[in-house]
Amino acid sequence: MTMKKILSIIALSIAVMACGGKTNLETALIQAGDNRAELEKVLNHYAVDSLKYKAACFLIENMPYHYYYTGEEVNYEKQFFKMLHETALSPKVIADSLNRGRMNEQFGRTELKYDIREVDSVYLVHNIDWAFKVWREQPWGKKVSFENFCEYVLPYRVGDECPVEWRERLYDKYNSLLDSIRLKPESVFPWIVADALLDSLKKRSPRFVSYSYAKHSAGPEIADWLSGNCEDLADAFTYICRSLGIPSGCDEMLMRGDNNVPHYWNFVPDDHCDAFFCSLLYPGPLIQSHTYDAPRGKVYRRMFSINRDMMKMMSQPPEKIHPTFRYPLMLDVTDIYSDCEQTICIPESRFLIRPERDELIYLCLPSHMEWVPVAVSKYRNGQVSFENVDGNAVFCLSSYRDKQLVPMTVPFWAHKELSYFRYFGNGEGEERVTILHKFNLFIEPFIDRMVGGVFEGSNDAGFRTRDTLFVIEEKPVRLQNVVYVSNPKEYRYLRYYGPAGSYCNVSEVGFYRDPNDMVPLQGRVIGTPGSFGGDKGHWYMSAFDGDPYTSFDYNQPDGGWAGIDLGKSVSVGKIVFTPRNRVNFIRQGDKYELFYAGKGGWISAGTTVANSDSLVYNVPKGALLYLKNHSGGVDERIFEYVDGEQVFW
Repeated sequence: MTMKKILSIIALSIAVMACGGKTNLETALIQAGDNRAELEKVLNHYAVDSLKYKAACFLIENMPYHYYYTGEEVNYEKQFFKMLHETALSPKVIADSLNRGRMNEQFGRTELKYDIREVDSVYLVHNIDWAFKVWREQPWGKKVSFENFCEYVLPYRVGDECPVEWRERLYDKYNSLLDSIRLKPESVFPWIVADALLDSLKKRSPRFVSYSYAKHSAGPEIADWLSGNCEDLADAFTYICRSLGIPSGCDEMLMRGDNNVPHYWNFVPDDHCDAFFCSLLYPGPLIQSHTYDAPRGKVYRRMFSINRDMMKMMSQPPEKIHPTFRYPLMLDVTDIYSDCEQTICIPESRFLIRPERDELIYLCLPSHMEWVPVAVSKYRNGQVSFENVDGNAVFCLSSYRDKQLVPMTVPFWAHKELSYFRYFGNGEGEERVTILHKFNLFIEPFIDRMVGGVFEGSNDAGFRTRDTLFVIEEKPVRLQNVVYVSNPKEYRYLRYYGPAGSYCNVSEVGFYRDPNDMVPLQGRVIGTPGSFGGDKGHWYMSAFDGDPYTSFDYNQPDGGWAGIDLGKSVSVGKIVFTPRNRVNFIRQGDKYELFYAGKGGWISAGTTVANSDSLVYNVPKGALLYLKNHSGGVDERIFEYVDGEQVFW
């Protein structure tokens, strides 16, 4: 968003705040300017229908905080989702093809428009009438309160998309999916109906991609395309549910507690102020929200209505509030997802910089080397408190000064259940750390496939008789894993045999005659022919090509192996193997820089070029660390060093 657009939104918000003493509806009508007459037509149209009148008031009084963009860039973004749906091309290829058409100087220009000044009476009446139609005609509508109807069925938009008519079209397209359950007694429960709908939509194979191309919401067409990232698919399900009168919306983590990205999914409210978790991405039925297990920190529900309680708490001019919370169209729902939420209270003594009186302080989670605000509170009486925080994550407190976040404390870890905080060291004493990778190994899906793998020796080419040299019992934690063999017997044929279900995934294997040898034994590469998908770059020969970033990927889950025929019998004293990997381990020849969190931000501990599969640094004891690969790669994450091992957060 350009500075001009930001200032334009701020100006509108200041004008809204300046209308003191007036009702929310009166304030909105003043902000409508020349569009006021259109909105008053809607109110007059429903003057004799008290419930629809209240619904119209709900929409109009919250319109000042909704806006959208028009322009060629927005149109190109829609093409991205359409091509995802219609082709098998990778998102990167689609993006590259679209970017070639974005070269003219007019392309990036978008126009910002406000709902309150643009939405006309015909559009609004059509939206309200259709929302009421499905609410009243569907059996599950009896279980949807007017309050939930207003927030989770009635809204005409889900993000910053251009308002267009969509309800009738999506109703006609998807209503028949519920014909069978509509006749059953349990159809009075919206969450049961949503579960049936979700099951039907999953059979249409929604296409998930982690690649983010669009800056703006795709709009209701995303419900046709069912393609995109978790936020796009959440929008799609929201549109479809609301077109059918099922209350639903999007819950989100502004930032995950264990990764560098936000996360989005759907919810359907139940009868007990709780909700059901649902997503087009997850297998299985709807589940109660508190059983969805993920490091959360904070969870918010996207709302059409502005959170006036939060605005009252902040009570600051918009430009002094971080953009994330400047217009809080959100509701804190952490408590319905966590059984262990707690209050985080930080005293003044823990601040590196003394906060000003009533200054807004932000609870932040990390994303790479940045801190992302996930909650806001005021500094009062020598402390700041944040309620309903889900722990087992690393946080930092920041203020928003001169249009940027300023760290106010050293990072700290909050316990999941107890009101216990552990602050990371920032300078007291040093320790030596050995670093093997730059991100949590859970993003390396292939290393688990080596557990149970066997290295074998034989003097029979068919390995009908064979001896076990070593069994991998734990997942590898580094690029080059060394095993010493004490068996003095000599073998002509040596191999790695993958465990069941592993597709014999392995990147590199080296057999050495003597434990001190630096050059592996040479011979004719042998193995089970074939690779997954017919990709010849993943045949068994890749396990002996000397490249730790090529790999064997057998075409069957079981029975794959890769080996070597030495031509004569030789004893083996050492085995070195590399798991199939995604370049997360330390790469020889790459340039790295280690940082530690110190007073006021990240401090470099030095830059080095890796000459092996590990790095060694001296850093402040107990510090929070971050390793950056300047040579490439994007997956990097904060960690600490505990008992000789990296522990990622």
